[in-house]
Amino acid sequence: MKIKIGNRQLIIWVNRTKDHKEYIWNNIYLLRQEIIEDVLSYNRSGVIPIKTLKHKADLVKKYSQRLKLLEM
Repeated sequence: MKIKIGNRQLIIWVNRTKDHKEYIWNNIYLLRQEIIEDVLSYNRSGVIPIKTLKHKADLVKKYSQRLKLLEM
């Protein structure tokens, strides 16, 4: 990306893949934490949210596959 300030041009290299990898990893980590919290809340409430657990597990799988493709 080039930015022109007055007579000078600044060239900034943006590493989007690195930022995207970090974003995907943070989402995977957050989803794993939410899954653990949902399972631990089962002890308190007695009801386990199967649909949300399956959905979050599918998202973790999807994001993990994307992350694996980005690392190739």
